[in-house]
Amino acid sequence: MFSKNLLTEIFRIRYPIIQAPMSPLTTPELVANVSNAGGMGTIAAARMTGEQLTNEIHRVRLLTDKPFGVNLFIPPKKSEIASEIMDSVRKQLKELINEKRLTDCNIDIDSLPVNSPKDLFPEQIDVILKERIAALSFTFGYLSNDIVNKCKQLGIRLIGTATTAKEAVFLKETGCDAVCLQGSEAGGHRGSFLTTDTETIEQSTIGLQSLLSQTTQFIDSTSYPLIAAGGIMDGAGLVNVLTSGASGVQMGTRFLTCHESKKLVPESHRRLLLEAKNDIHQLRPTVLTRAYTGKPARGIRTAITDLFHLNENQILPWQYQAQLVLPLCKYAAESKQIDFMQLWAGQNYARCEDQSAAEIIHQVIEEAHNILNASKT
Repeated sequence: MFSKNLLTEIFRIRYPIIQAPMSPLTTPELVANVSNAGGMGTIAAARMTGEQLTNEIHRVRLLTDKPFGVNLFIPPKKSEIASEIMDSVRKQLKELINEKRLTDCNIDIDSLPVNSPKDLFPEQIDVILKERIAALSFTFGYLSNDIVNKCKQLGIRLIGTATTAKEAVFLKETGCDAVCLQGSEAGGHRGSFLTTDTETIEQSTIGLQSLLSQTTQFIDSTSYPLIAAGGIMDGAGLVNVLTSGASGVQMGTRFLTCHESKKLVPESHRRLLLEAKNDIHQLRPTVLTRAYTGKPARGIRTAITDLFHLNENQILPWQYQAQLVLPLCKYAAESKQIDFMQLWAGQNYARCEDQSAAEIIHQVIEEAHNILNASKT
């Protein structure tokens, strides 16, 4: 099942496992060690300048000679910022701090600047082309024909992100070498682009199994690689999607608690994921929320997600909401006040373990082989 796999052949990897990009929680060591173990690591470059991305690529190349990818966010269309929504978000955050008692917090919400974000995408693409990376994955949209053609000329493989069958077909037709199907179980941002951010939670949150089934009605998965993402944490998950039409998996949450992620994942976040494994009372629900960044994303429920769940119409657009909310999250992480943190996680996070990236890859593959062998007896 692995040696003649569409995904492994196209991307020149041993196992059909891709490490999901998790900005800003992905270290160069994680990327390199996943690739060294036979999967494909991915640099989460969405928030990096061209110089930072160049340095990150070089750091990974010092640690591995195996293929790895880079993930970028497609830049959004310009948004109009309503002053009344800006005032409302500031007011809600101030009330939250007082009511929920974020202790010793000296952040002045009213003085936090909210500026038009710089478009990093052109310089990021320049680096991708110059460095001739093995694979470019992208989220929130699609590439221009010009960029697609330049990547094809350089042998850079392209992976788009889809949350519906329509998006998957669209990405295939625009020249992607593979499409990652992101089920609603997945942690982090939804990769939707044929719906608006306010529509996505209702219209583009399809469970992975249904998304695979729908997509294979329109894309021949025996000749085109589909990558399954969302809730896959072990060999059983891998086997399940491979037998349902996928050529491989993209796993993110499982790597949040690996040894290589310790430098960037706050200890309280990491501990919360690990404690749920053996204690049902520590298993907190995840929610799809626009509270942190303005875009729908899945994470563990907190006081911040509860606040904005009640005020869905009073959220700033992508790249603006975060300028007011994330300073609080950063302070909360530093002071270990978990109910104010940004806690990205997929629905199946209770299967996280304290392991190295290589141990995760090898365990998933071993479990998958055992399941397949048992089915033959």
